[in-house]
Amino acid sequence: MLDNIKKINPIRKLRKSAFYSRIRQYLPMSELEYIDDRDRLEDAVAITIDWPKNVKKPIFGIVQDYGGDPRWTKYHRFLDNNSFRYDIYNIHSHNWIEKAAEYDIIIGFPSSELCHLEEMRRKYYFLETYLGKTCYPSSAHSFLYEDKSLEAFISKVAGIPFVNTYVSHDRTDALRLIEELNFPIVSKIVPSSGSMGMELVVSPKHCRKIINQAFSRNGRKTHRIYFQQKNYIYFQDFIPNDGFDIRAIVVGDCVFGYYRKVPEGDFRASGMNLVEKRGLPQEAIRIARKVNKIIDCPMLVVDMLHGLDGEYYVIEFSPICQIETSEQLHVDGVPGVYVFEDDESIHFLEGRYWVHELALREMLLNDYLPKIVTEKT
Repeated sequence: MLDNIKKINPIRKLRKSAFYSRIRQYLPMSELEYIDDRDRLEDAVAITIDWPKNVKKPIFGIVQDYGGDPRWTKYHRFLDNNSFRYDIYNIHSHNWIEKAAEYDIIIGFPSSELCHLEEMRRKYYFLETYLGKTCYPSSAHSFLYEDKSLEAFISKVAGIPFVNTYVSHDRTDALRLIEELNFPIVSKIVPSSGSMGMELVVSPKHCRKIINQAFSRNGRKTHRIYFQQKNYIYFQDFIPNDGFDIRAIVVGDCVFGYYRKVPEGDFRASGMNLVEKRGLPQEAIRIARKVNKIIDCPMLVVDMLHGLDGEYYVIEFSPICQIETSEQLHVDGVPGVYVFEDDESIHFLEGRYWVHELALREMLLNDYLPKIVTEKT
């Protein structure tokens, strides 16, 4: 009954509102917890790696992530299938530096909560810079995770077809910007995910209100009780589109993905759980792969819109995401993956894959092993 109520469009919209989220946090809520789904993993292709005989296998420390659909259990599965040594690494403990000495590679990310983002960015930078550890995601990619401003900066200089984005940390500049904007526009906060912190700004008056609140002494309230939007604005052009966004997940020469439908009466697709799994347009696949050629991440999640003008616009990208099943792409009802060939042609390969396992193999082949070989020579 409750699940059916949550699927009603007005309820979907309410659950994504800042008011609902803030009120809910004043009520008793369960603490974050680790979920072990290893006994419930679907039957999927076992991802293996041909490890060089002359290279010692690394020892892994796994950082567990909280909540349902965990990544850490898929890392377990890959490491077990390839006979790597590993252990759970409590990176939150007081002796995390001493414990790090036991591992060659640290993998995992707890959550997108602001407290975890700050902790992991700081610690992964330290692990790589001062202890010489390999981390996945790397410290550079952990800074990119949930940082929409950084995505916009990179896109501007790298030629990524990113939606026109306006970021300002100056009140006078932000107010002056109002004259240049074509309304409606989309306002976002940093960091945020699942459509939280997104708002359709319909007029200059509405825009001015957001700016004045954001640059006020206490900042602008957000969906988090403990987090304010302070001294910055992030605006994007609103792109009239065909009612979907496309999520493409790139791992090396492999691409998965699906469509996310916008609920009636809303403009947001992320986090609404209206997923359609069907074949992706080749142009969208090639754009996503091109973006990852620039970002150079073992796994990159690229969200884009197909505008009514026929163009594709990247709205966000991320080095990790939540993955619920081993079927992240369907073509004509068949699960599988798109694979790029040497001649850049694309073919569909049937099968079920845990994307996190493919990403871990990609990191080992294209980051860790080349580094080890270079150090030996």
